[in-house]
Amino acid sequence: MEMLSAESDSTYTFQGLKRRLGLHQEKLIRILRRLEDDNLVAKTEEGYRTLKQPRRGEHHLVDGDPVIRGQLPPGIDSRVLLERIKGRWFKNFRWVGYANGRDELSLYWITEDNKFQVRIQLSPIEILVWSQPTDPKETMSPVTAAYELFDRISRMLPELGENS
Repeated sequence: MEMLSAESDSTYTFQGLKRRLGLHQEKLIRILRRLEDDNLVAKTEEGYRTLKQPRRGEHHLVDGDPVIRGQLPPGIDSRVLLERIKGRWFKNFRWVGYANGRDELSLYWITEDNKFQVRIQLSPIEILVWSQPTDPKETMSPVTAAYELFDRISRMLPELGENS
């Protein structure tokens, strides 16, 4: 529940939860059913959505300082970008979920090998990318994962600028 309630108005896919938490699907199904019975989560077409407000001191799935901070090009609507990349897999990045904050949109992926989590935060003018290992003993750099996902998404920006 801590992961689900990290942000208000967040939605996570079943497979994303399964990958992120490392749980067997039957166990995760039982947990989600209990949370639904307790009115803490609701099943939607996009996945499982939290119903309760986050705890004080909002905590994201991926914390720390952003690896990448950049401006969105003029004419790019962050909500259009969200709709375009929401739910997508990129190379070895598997979709986990997203959260709609008041002033920001957060999108989450995890690497196929479950070694790194990546969060992309979109505001009307800025894109921020965080990456961190799922295991503190991981020796590979999370920066590589952040830049790889950022590269995949930045390739979509020129076509969005024409259609926004």
